Amino acid sequence: MRYLKEEERWKSRDLWEEAFPEDSREFDDYYFREKIKNNRIIVKEEAGRIISMAQLNPYLVRVRDREYVLPYIVGVATRKDCRHQGHMRDILIKMMEDMQKEEVPFVFLMPAAEAIYRPFGFRFIFSQPKWKKKKEGLTERQLSLETLLSEEGKTDRQWIASWQQRFLEERWEVHTVRDEGYIREICGEIASEAGEWNLLYDARTGSLVGMESIWGLEKKEQRFLYADSAYTEQAAPDKPAIMARITNVQEFLKNVCLKQDAPEETLSLVLEIKDPLIRENNGVFQWNLDRNGAVLAVSEKKPELSMEIDQLAEWLFGRLAADEIPGIRGLSWIRPFQGVFLDEVV
Repeated sequence: MRYLKEEERWKSRDLWEEAFPEDSREFDDYYFREKIKNNRIIVKEEAGRIISMAQLNPYLVRVRDREYVLPYIVGVATRKDCRHQGHMRDILIKMMEDMQKEEVPFVFLMPAAEAIYRPFGFRFIFSQPKWKKKKEGLTERQLSLETLLSEEGKTDRQWIASWQQRFLEERWEVHTVRDEGYIREICGEIASEAGEWNLLYDARTGSLVGMESIWGLEKKEQRFLYADSAYTEQAAPDKPAIMARITNVQEFLKNVCLKQDAPEETLSLVLEIKDPLIRENNGVFQWNLDRNGAVLAVSEKKPELSMEIDQLAEWLFGRLAADEIPGIRGLSWIRPFQGVFLDEVV
C-alpha cells in the first residue's frame, strides 16, 4: 500500500469511472482537474495496476474553538475482479493508523451503505436537513458561476464566504470553514453539473437572508439551501448523511469541556476506551476536564467508565444522550458538541 505521488493521482480515474458510473463525464473532468491537486490517494496495486483505493480530500473544519484540516474520505473502491479479498479493509485501517500518527482527531465520509463502515467504527454524526423556500416573502437574484470562477469574482467569493461562515457559526459548533478558496471549489462543483447559485432577499426589506444552489445535468436537485428559519420550511425528514470515525482520541478529546452550569469547576475520571483497530486509542486514560477543555493521559488506574470508540463518538457528537450510557457521577456535566453541519459532497 502507498499514497500516490501528485503526478500519479490521475491514474486512479480508471478505477473511479468503473466504480462510479453514475457520475457524469463533466463532473469527473472537474474532479480530476481540480480536486486531486491537493488530495491524498492511498492505493493497493498488483502488477502495476491499482486494484483498490480511498481518496482523502482535505477540508478545514471548525471543531468548537479549534480548526483542523480533516480528510473527507471519498472514492473508496475496489476493482470488480478483486473484491471480497480484504483490500478495502487493509486500506481503511492503514489510513486510520496514519491519521492517528498525524494527530488528526477524526475522519468523515458519506457512506454508500452504512453497513460497509460500521465494522470500522464509523457512526453517523450528521443528518442532512431537507428544507425548501417558503413561497412568499422572498425575491431572488441569480449569480453568474462563470464570473464567480473568474479572477474578477474573487471579491464576491470573499463576501459569500463571510456570509456563509457567519451563518454556520451561529448555529453549529462543527462545520467546514468557509473561505474564498472553499467558495471557488464549490462553484466549480456546481458548474460541472450545469448548476446555478441564487441569492435570496427579504421581499419587504431587501436584505440578504439566504443562498440556494440547484444542480444536476439530467435531474435538477438542491445542492444547498442556507437561510433563516423564517424563510424556509421542512420538505422531508432529515436523512442520515455523514459518518465519522475518531482516529486520535487524545486530540479529539481536547475539544470537549464541562458545561458552564456544571456544579464543580473540574472533573476527573478514569476512562477505558476500547478500540480494536487503532492500538494507541485502546486503553485506560485519566481524563481531566474543566470549562475550557480537557486533557487525556495514559493511566494504570482501575477504570470508572468503559466505552467503545464508536459509542464515544456518538455521545460527544450529540447523537447519544449521557443518560443512555451506564456511567458515573458527573457524566451529565460534560458538554457534547452543540450541533454538526457537514454537507460536503466530494
